[in-house]
Amino acid sequence: MKTKQTTILLAAAAVTILNFNSCKKYDEGPSFSLISKKGRLTGEWEVVKIDGQSYNSYNGADPGTNYEMFWEFESDGDFKMTMNYSYPGYSYSDSYKGEWEWENDKEEIEIKIDNSNYSIDFEILKLTNKELILEDNYGQEWEFE
Repeated sequence: MKTKQTTILLAAAAVTILNFNSCKKYDEGPSFSLISKKGRLTGEWEVVKIDGQSYNSYNGADPGTNYEMFWEFESDGDFKMTMNYSYPGYSYSDSYKGEWEWENDKEEIEIKIDNSNYSIDFEILKLTNKELILEDNYGQEWEFE
């Protein structure tokens, strides 16, 4: 009988914890994750939308033109951005390296590009292991998958 009561109590506690939204760090979630913020951020992300437009539309791509942008966050703080452009008969790729670090109690990310004075802060709106949404200094939302 005690085992049944303990199981019910643990199940109720788990439901309460998982539904407790006031702990939500980022505006768009998640409410709860067993994976650390660094664990969710680390890896390669593809830019899919900027300000609600597909990355190709945002760049004004003509039919047959393709733009791709990938950001890679490494757990040691290294950062790499790769851009690929292609259209019939031509393709081009460019990349930049730098460093990233948490800012403002892990609510923001600062990215610094090597060999330049360029750095930018992004507010984290959503960070899951499959989806990342950032807002830049100009109010533009960057969606990654």
